[in-house]
Amino acid sequence: MRRLCLAAILAAGTACAAGTSGGSATGSGGRGDVLTQAQLVATGGTNGYDAVARLRPRWLMARSPSTLQAGGNPVLVYVDGQRMGGVEQLRAFPVESISQIVFVSASDATTRYGTGHASGVIEVTTKRSSGR
Repeated sequence: MRRLCLAAILAAGTACAAGTSGGSATGSGGRGDVLTQAQLVATGGTNGYDAVARLRPRWLMARSPSTLQAGGNPVLVYVDGQRMGGVEQLRAFPVESISQIVFVSASDATTRYGTGHASGVIEVTTKRSSGR
């Protein structure tokens, strides 16, 4: 009986962990951190900034490590793996030229790009780099 209870607890814990895990940033199975080209075009926005502002406005907001700090840390934008600057850079890319946009959390961005990404990163993959 103890083994059966233990097995049930382990199975439930595994199912819960699988359901809440972040997964990879490259998949688009309905996850909130990936915007596909079809989703971007469907917004009717003319550029990446407009589309993100309509679909995921929180991605554009700077985060502050404490409520005492004014302004917070800006979200940085990388396009095809190259750092471009702040979120205003998204205005330079028509939605038709974007393959996907991915939001990367601060901890994952630090792992990928080093320090200085306290608010996370918006990664843009253009059609040119994805071969589409």
